[in-house]
Amino acid sequence: MSKSTQKTVAIFGATGGTGLASLKLALKAGNSVNVLARTPSKLGDLLSQYPNLHIVKGDIHDIAAIKSTLTFNNRVVDIVISAIGMVIELAGLGFSSKDPTICADGTKAILSALSQLEAEKTVQIPSGGPEFALLSTTGISEKGRDIPIAMMPMYHWMLSVPHKDKKKMEDLMIHGEGKARKWVMIRPSFLWDGESKGLQKIRVSTETPGASPEKRKSEDVAVGYVIHREDVGLWIVEECVKGDGSKWHGKMVTLTY
Repeated sequence: MSKSTQKTVAIFGATGGTGLASLKLALKAGNSVNVLARTPSKLGDLLSQYPNLHIVKGDIHDIAAIKSTLTFNNRVVDIVISAIGMVIELAGLGFSSKDPTICADGTKAILSALSQLEAEKTVQIPSGGPEFALLSTTGISEKGRDIPIAMMPMYHWMLSVPHKDKKKMEDLMIHGEGKARKWVMIRPSFLWDGESKGLQKIRVSTETPGASPEKRKSEDVAVGYVIHREDVGLWIVEECVKGDGSKWHGKMVTLTY
């Protein structure tokens, strides 16, 4: 696909944060976007503004709803963006969740739904299957420290529950059900609200799982404190939707200021 070609996109976790930022930019660029939402009314304003937005009511545990979200005009979408996030609550000196494996379980459900669609052969499949862009986190790299020292207690102690979930999600794509898929794992530094600063302000580094020692040494690590959700959404849409995402396939991409 050329850079100017409009694509079909499925977004999971689109009602807030980075997912919502990605949704708005993908719609503005003219792409046809399917969204899975437990509460479609949260996207009512966008639905009235963009005829290229299609909302499927359901949650990430509903395989039938996921299959509907993955298809557009009897064809599997070109891009799958997963911005599934965990709702956390304070528990003692750290955070816990009522759904502590939602990212891993949600990713597994999406992959299962896609495999079912492929096996059923009732819809067209893009050549090589859809591309995946999944939202992960810094602080779980096997390559070395990718967060400031000052943030290590918060990451490894207070946020250990969501980060274990993100690591399980990554492992699914690297070693599990998603290993044969075309994917990029986005690892933003600590997410913060705020206006976009633009692509030129984003520092990017990559980590390639299974790479040779020489390759791993050549990959610098961008270490930073925060990045705005708007800019993570901007990078996802510019690089993975509007651009040629193949150069990022099979990589962990760190985004920070």
